[in-house]
Amino acid sequence: MDKGLFKALKKVYYKKSYRKDENGYQQRIDNGDVFDIETGTYTYSYQGLSSAEVALIEQSGYSVNDRVKLSHDDAVSGYKAILAQPNLSLENLLAAYLCGFSSFPRGRQPILSYLFAKALPEHVMTIDGEICPVCSIKRVNWIAKGQKIYSCYTGSVWNEHWAHNLVELQEFCTLSPCKPSAEDVAIFSALIEAIRQAPLDETLGKLEQRVKKAKIIPQFNQYSFRGQLMVLAELGVMPNPYVAPLYEAFTPFEEICKIKYPGSIRSDIILPLAGWRGENPIDEQRLKQLFGGFTC
Repeated sequence: MDKGLFKALKKVYYKKSYRKDENGYQQRIDNGDVFDIETGTYTYSYQGLSSAEVALIEQSGYSVNDRVKLSHDDAVSGYKAILAQPNLSLENLLAAYLCGFSSFPRGRQPILSYLFAKALPEHVMTIDGEICPVCSIKRVNWIAKGQKIYSCYTGSVWNEHWAHNLVELQEFCTLSPCKPSAEDVAIFSALIEAIRQAPLDETLGKLEQRVKKAKIIPQFNQYSFRGQLMVLAELGVMPNPYVAPLYEAFTPFEEICKIKYPGSIRSDIILPLAGWRGENPIDEQRLKQLFGGFTC
């Protein structure tokens, strides 16, 4: 994505929406964005942008307020169909993930979306509820496509909201494969070594603090970094004893919800990453199998 377009879209999607009043309370301000209760999405305004920035966005053809409606069954069939795309080779996706450490933040999410697509069993919505007990995808999904794709270019990555991730994977298929830079590989290698050196009783939270203090990750953001670790967990590189990673098998959503592990009641971290501990930091065989062609 063009740097000028990236900056202009940031002003569209991340504009200020609250300010403190004289008593220190946050008050909602009118920034031109309109929330649609029916779809749960926003129509974003160009408020605060210069005429040149608006022209840049419009000339680029980027669909700022494009919304997509996907049923559960459409999302599942879409995931299975997209596996035929030539860009979605494991090698390309792992390379993109490595690029995500510095040169191409957009590369972080696709490997997770692909692992889900690969593992997801073909099925249809058979219950009366709104959330599928098999895959957690809602019966009806409204997706702010423009905002979702932009968030991936900022480096956002996570293993939830799977209907939304289908949209990003479709966009990724239109991009040319990327090659990790020396800096990407160096950062990844430093991270792997830091994980290897984890004390036996280290939790994910303590690992995050240690990596941040060591300044291994440029422009460290806790949630983006946690997403990068989630990729390693779903690949089985950061193992856990509670649930199989997507790389190995698919575990139904309703079964995952029943699994109890230390901190499961109060933690905002989910499996499989939540089950990682320093006593078993890295599956060296899996690391070599997947990333041996790049490093480590």
